Amino acid sequence: MRIVFLAVDDEFAGRMQSYVYEKHPEWVVGSVISTRPIYKKTKIGGLLFLLKNSGFVYLCEMIKMKIVRKMFGRDRIETPEKLAKANHVDIYYSSNINDSQSLAQLAAWAPDLIISTNFSHYIGDRARRSARVGTWNLHKSFLPHYRGMAPSFYALLNGEKKVGATLHQVAKGFDTGDILCQIEVPICDGDSVALLNRKTSDLGGKMMAEYLEKIDLSDIRGTPQPEGRWPNYSYPTSLDIKVFRRMGCRF
Repeated sequence: MRIVFLAVDDEFAGRMQSYVYEKHPEWVVGSVISTRPIYKKTKIGGLLFLLKNSGFVYLCEMIKMKIVRKMFGRDRIETPEKLAKANHVDIYYSSNINDSQSLAQLAAWAPDLIISTNFSHYIGDRARRSARVGTWNLHKSFLPHYRGMAPSFYALLNGEKKVGATLHQVAKGFDTGDILCQIEVPICDGDSVALLNRKTSDLGGKMMAEYLEKIDLSDIRGTPQPEGRWPNYSYPTSLDIKVFRRMGCRF
């Protein structure tokens, strides 16, 4: 099996990938690291976008979650870049997975599977077809519930009792493809956005590794997601943040 991972270089993507590296590092032939945490926006452009759309509080919380913890967290944090380097896997840094250079690199790796783990780019048709078997995504929700970039935040905002993780085929749109496997994750009192992201990343990564061990690549059968108007939960607005904090929820 030949797998190429796509990811932003953060803790959650690292948790998703770590179980495959632990059990079958020989499967991973390439690792694409996004240089654009927000698709098609520079780092400065991304910060300005978050500031305008979600407000100063949200921007500060995201910086705290992704940067401060990475630098000062007590437990060891494995990111996709660290995992790839430790296992001598080729790394490619991409600002747009759909540009000609990125497509050429995907083709050169000749993967059976491309697996997106907390990736920030929209994966177009040509990129998806670069894998012999298909392109999959590990999403931090129980699809079709909470499609989009911020499932844990909105699950807490809406008072849900459980979330989940879903491995699904990547299709046109966002988080819309056929489901391969999924797991429910209970929400406990005091859970924060970061803690839910860690739970769903851990349990989802373990589920994905176990699924890869037992599947036959010549006979992949997904389950179509239920039809209906399922909302996409993107970056929260300033009003969402105010309500979230009034409810006593934590990032």
